[in-house]
Amino acid sequence: MIFMEPEIDEVDREIIRMLQDDARISFRKIAEKLNVSEATIFIRVKKLLERNIIKRFTAIVSPEVLGKKITAFILLKADPKKLNNVLETISRIDDVYEVYDVTGSYYAIVKIRTEDQGKLRKIIDEIGLIDGVLSTETAIVLRSVKEETRIKV
Repeated sequence: MIFMEPEIDEVDREIIRMLQDDARISFRKIAEKLNVSEATIFIRVKKLLERNIIKRFTAIVSPEVLGKKITAFILLKADPKKLNNVLETISRIDDVYEVYDVTGSYYAIVKIRTEDQGKLRKIIDEIGLIDGVLSTETAIVLRSVKEETRIKV
C-alpha cells in the first residue's frame, strides 16, 4: 500500500497552524484572519477531523506541575513472536505515555512520566516481568531541550 499525503490547500494549512497555536481560537477569529466566512472554517475543520488530519483538540499541561517530575525512556528488546502482546500490555501501564515500535537494536521505545524514582523502578520491574520482554535499558531525562507538539504544515 502506498501512503499518499492528504491534499490540503493553504487555507487548511493556516487553519491548522492557528489551531496548533491556540486550540481555543474561535472559528470567527480564524475566519476574520483568513478573510473567509465562519461557515467555511466550520466545514473545513469538520473535514480535517473526518480525514484524521486533525486528530483531536486537547490542552497541553505541564507534567512537572502535576507531580510527574521524572521523565524516562525505556529501550526494550523482546521476543519478536510476542512483541505485539508486549506492546499492548505496556501501553496499558499507568504513567506510560508513548510506546513506539522501532527499528534498530531495540524493538520498542517507551516514554514514562512519573512522580519519582521509586515509582519509575516499579514500572521498570513491571515491564521486565511481561512475558516476551528480553531486556530493558532506561534513560532518565535530565532536562528537556526541545519538546514540540506542533507539526509544521
